[in-house]
Amino acid sequence: MTSSSELEKLYTFIERLIDRDARIVLQALYEEGGELSEIDLAEKTGLKLNAIRRSLNLLAEKGLAVYRRQKHPEKNRLIFYWRINYEGLPAIIEARKRATLERLQMLLEREESIHYYVCPTDGTKYTFEEALDHEFACPRCGTMLVPDQDRELRIQIIRQYIALLEAEINSAKPRRSV
Repeated sequence: MTSSSELEKLYTFIERLIDRDARIVLQALYEEGGELSEIDLAEKTGLKLNAIRRSLNLLAEKGLAVYRRQKHPEKNRLIFYWRINYEGLPAIIEARKRATLERLQMLLEREESIHYYVCPTDGTKYTFEEALDHEFACPRCGTMLVPDQDRELRIQIIRQYIALLEAEINSAKPRRSV
């Protein structure tokens, strides 16, 4: 059984990855515990059929949902039955974590190598070279630029996020017995 906080994390992940409609659709599929047709999903969620289809296609594109087709016995058309792709979910989440880790590492490298100067009036950041070009005066308002005081804090926060992601990725790796 999955805890409610883990489910909420999953739903938030889906909302950030795709959008709110996809979250609602995935939540309905999870609560059903099996397959639902597009029409059943529309009735269950209150979303329009076009929004359901769009969300399902986006979920399928990301590998989070799969479907099977079945011909309707009376109407002579195909009905699609959708379900969550539980088998692919861990790999998708790990891939997102790895991509985020890579972006954070690049951001850390940039933050550590570039010294910024900030306009105390509007908060605009300038590299050392840009500040030098403008004789350390803000090109917008003329206020003297000051060294970025938050640099070390940003670096520390990025390092903490990197450590958290690395720990999560490493703990998710299957253990092999020798």
